[in-house]
Amino acid sequence: MTENQTRLSFFQVPSAECKVQSAKDKTNSCFREFPFALCTALLPLIVVLLTPAIATAAGAQSLQSFVELKPKWPDFVGSPLRIEGHYSILVRDTLRMKNCDLSFKASQPIKLLGSSKVIEVSGRLAKEATSGKLYFEIDQIRQLPTDLQTLAERERAIARGTPMQWYELAEWAKTRGKFYNDEELIDRAQIANRKGLNLERQELKELTPAALRTLASRIPELGLEDSLRLDWLHESYWLEWESLQKSVPKVDLTADEIDVAKDPVFQFLNRLDKTLPGAKTHVEEVLPLLANEYRRSSVLTYHNASDAKRRTLERLFHIEIARAAISRVIKTDGSNGSEIATLIDELIAEQHELAEKHREAELVFQVQNSATLTRNQLGDVVQRCRDRKQEPLAKEAITRWLTRREVSLRKDGVTGLIQLADERLALLQDQPGAGTLLLEALQVAPKNEDILERLKKLGYQEVNGQWVAPQTNPAAPNAPLPVPNETDLERFIRLGVPKIGMTPAQLLKCLGSPQSLTRVAGAGQVTETWIYRDGTTVRYSVTVERRPNRGTAEVVAVQ
Repeated sequence: MTENQTRLSFFQVPSAECKVQSAKDKTNSCFREFPFALCTALLPLIVVLLTPAIATAAGAQSLQSFVELKPKWPDFVGSPLRIEGHYSILVRDTLRMKNCDLSFKASQPIKLLGSSKVIEVSGRLAKEATSGKLYFEIDQIRQLPTDLQTLAERERAIARGTPMQWYELAEWAKTRGKFYNDEELIDRAQIANRKGLNLERQELKELTPAALRTLASRIPELGLEDSLRLDWLHESYWLEWESLQKSVPKVDLTADEIDVAKDPVFQFLNRLDKTLPGAKTHVEEVLPLLANEYRRSSVLTYHNASDAKRRTLERLFHIEIARAAISRVIKTDGSNGSEIATLIDELIAEQHELAEKHREAELVFQVQNSATLTRNQLGDVVQRCRDRKQEPLAKEAITRWLTRREVSLRKDGVTGLIQLADERLALLQDQPGAGTLLLEALQVAPKNEDILERLKKLGYQEVNGQWVAPQTNPAAPNAPLPVPNETDLERFIRLGVPKIGMTPAQLLKCLGSPQSLTRVAGAGQVTETWIYRDGTTVRYSVTVERRPNRGTAEVVAVQ
């Protein structure tokens, strides 16, 4: 209608446009132009024509953007405006829009039907004549569908649209929901964002780990739940793991050093642990049913699991990768068992028993190769065996070492036999074996004082020119009596066998004064080397450390 045409005063029907006369036109009523009877006759037709229409806010300025321009409102006085938004209060000819402190006034009472609070008003900003206060002078008003109705209509319109259309719709719903404090609209915005994201996933040419992670990285900014992000990340890691198993090269186990930090599987495990929150969380017990289900269908089981179960499944994923990574660097001979055990205890603490098996395997390897060890290395291996209650392994290591040692010591004649006897006593406490070696040496050197002294300490007696072992002549008056409550250290001193931990005084009591002694002074300590010889052959080289500032001195090495 033009300005000169008569305006209809509030024919109110649901979702129908309502026109309001401005103050300057309110004298122009429809009754001046049309007879009453004609107006009465046209009324049903007008209602019929207006009722089916569902008004939209296309082209109208949103209330939110209008409020944001509040500092510029005085510049808009007199300019035609069309604003769409929620009203909160309606009293006769005045209404207030939600989150807007401006009054909207009509020239006559406003009647709005239906439950929708969404309206579109046309008019202009004006000033009160007396106070100069701004208000909105309404020319036209129409009731619009609710936001949820508008959202549903737009969803139907883009049912097969693009991801961008869904994201735009979600942004509209989220922005509007926040402005009007409408939680349901905000929730529906999340649904729209999810539809857009799922549509993007469907449109991928190939579902790769990188593509899936790119989509997952956008989930927080879209306001979607973190469980969806973890779901897609978990799936991306399974895709990568399936590919990695087929392509990763084998580890060179013959290399002098294996750097697990550079191994692709260990690197993959490290990234997995940083991404999935439950991967590094120790799990004492996992239900077999859940573990079996996860093995059969990992991605689907995780997708359907609760958050608590997902943490457990993430740990199962970690364990699978960790075991695969560790198995790549296990040497078949068990020689790196301690390193493997350390990795297991660090990465799969739940499987400590497996770690102990690898420590045991390395110990067996060292025992089998003990013949090539130094005396100190042998002592370490023997001590480890005894710490693990493996006395048979300890004896096997010593026996192997002594067997090889015997080959070289026998070349030294009497001196070598004496030293071999001393070592059998020190390492195996084998008095009969030591006695046999001393008797063998005695046949070569019958008057050797070192041999005779050692035989006597072992309880041997000379009977009719023959040296008899104590067990074959237990009643002999010269047989040494057992010493009650004798400690190991006291026994070694009595038998003349030096041991680590002895004091210099105990060493002197055990072996007497050395043939030579050297001293080297260092920071806070003095290191002494005591040399004991049988002729030209070194029988024992004993290292003594003195720490004057602590007042301590003890044997730290015996060769």
